[in-house]
Order: sequence, then C-alpha cells, then structure tokens
Amino acid sequence: MKHMSKNVLYIAMSLDGMIAKEDHSLDWLMEAEGEEDNGYNRFYSGISSVVMGNRTYQEVLKMSDEKPYQDRPVYILSRTEQEDGYATFTSESVDTLLPDLQKKHGGPVWVVGGGEIVKACVESQLIDEYYIAVIPVVLGGGIPLFPEGTRYTELKLKGTEIYNQIVMLHYVKKQAE
Repeated sequence: MKHMSKNVLYIAMSLDGMIAKEDHSLDWLMEAEGEEDNGYNRFYSGISSVVMGNRTYQEVLKMSDEKPYQDRPVYILSRTEQEDGYATFTSESVDTLLPDLQKKHGGPVWVVGGGEIVKACVESQLIDEYYIAVIPVVLGGGIPLFPEGTRYTELKLKGTEIYNQIVMLHYVKKQAE
C-alpha cells in the first residue's frame, strides 16, 4: 500500500464517530473482531514518520509493553516540553511540522490522532488520505474523530475493505474540479 500523497490519517472510530472514550482510553479497540492485522502492516510499510498528540501517545503506550513504531521517527505534539528518550516532543504547529517531516524523512507522514491534531490538520487542509476503520461499537460519548467546528471538507471514496467485523474506509481529499 504505497501512499502517493504526503499526509495520511489512519485511525479507528466507533460507529458513533468516537476515537476514544471520554477518559481518552482506547481499551474498546482490543475487543474488535478483525482479521489478522486488519491491513495495518501493509499501510505501515508505506509511511516514513509518525505524528500524534500527547494524550494519544500516553494511551498507545498503555496498550503494549513495547514502545510503538520503533522503526519510524515518532513526533509528539505537546504544549509542554518533555523527553522520554524515544519520541521527539514538539510544540511546533502542524502547518510547519508536517511539511518539515516529509522533507526530512522523504515520505508520507502518518497522522495518528487525536481529535485536536486531526482538527488542526483538517483546518489547514494537510490530510491527503483518510483510512478510517469503523469498529462495531457505540460508545455513547467520548472524543469525536471530527470535533464540532471542524472545517467542511469534501472527500472522495477510494475503496473499502472488510476485516471480519471491521470496515476500513479509504478516502482522498476531493480536488477542486
């Protein structure tokens, strides 16, 4: 799965559009009945670096004993200066960070989330491709994929894949005709 575009959102959401519970936890994702890796390794092989917010990073760390994305540079957007010896923490805006990462690492940037980062990227029209895994659960509240007030954006469906109970939607940003 080679990505011709620059910035790619690859994320899971509940049927009611949430990417995390209200407490930011992601434990509900582990209950989803998918198939093998749900296309993740194919996707991951096509990206050069990883960007996410600090709350998302903290939740991802809870999901495994190992550091995630060990073979890719990981950048954490945070309002506070931090260091953990693994990821690079930055308060840089997505407007400057994402283009810099494309130049520095020579390939597509995976925007992992969370909601504030996704909203900032959509506002700045930085996301070229959207891979959204729909998990068959209704959370009834939480952190929405697209928070209220997110910029109107037209997308074009490129494809769908079914992994047992999970549906992967693949969209690209619709270009002006």
